[in-house]
Amino acid sequence: MARMSTQITARNDLAKARAHAGDFRGAISEFRALVKDCTAAVGADHPQTLDVRANLAAVLGAAGQFARAVAVCEPLLRDQVRVLGPEHDDTSQTRQLLANLRYRTGDTEGAVAELEQLLAALSRTLMPTHDRITKLKREIAFLKR
Repeated sequence: MARMSTQITARNDLAKARAHAGDFRGAISEFRALVKDCTAAVGADHPQTLDVRANLAAVLGAAGQFARAVAVCEPLLRDQVRVLGPEHDDTSQTRQLLANLRYRTGDTEGAVAELEQLLAALSRTLMPTHDRITKLKREIAFLKR
């Protein structure tokens, strides 16, 4: 199992490198294959599987495939909340990504709703004056205007 995990990590890193080099098609293809392989190797709820799914959503977004990225991100976020909890950093990052993707698809209301949920989750763990809280409040205010 550890060997497969190392192989998945290497393939994950290679797919990220492809995306950074601008080969979104190759990166997306590899991430899709990785989701299947990782799920089979360590299970759907394993943090490594969740991480690969998050990478797929991010690369789809970077490639301008916003609706497809949202379709990957929504069930991922539900799974992360269930498995990791709403305050976990990975969950917060996915919620932030989903808000961005919703905004890019023209769903400003959905983006605001995601940011408000993120603000609520972060407010349980961070001080009200924390930079991330302040930034989220500004983003929400900007989108609501």
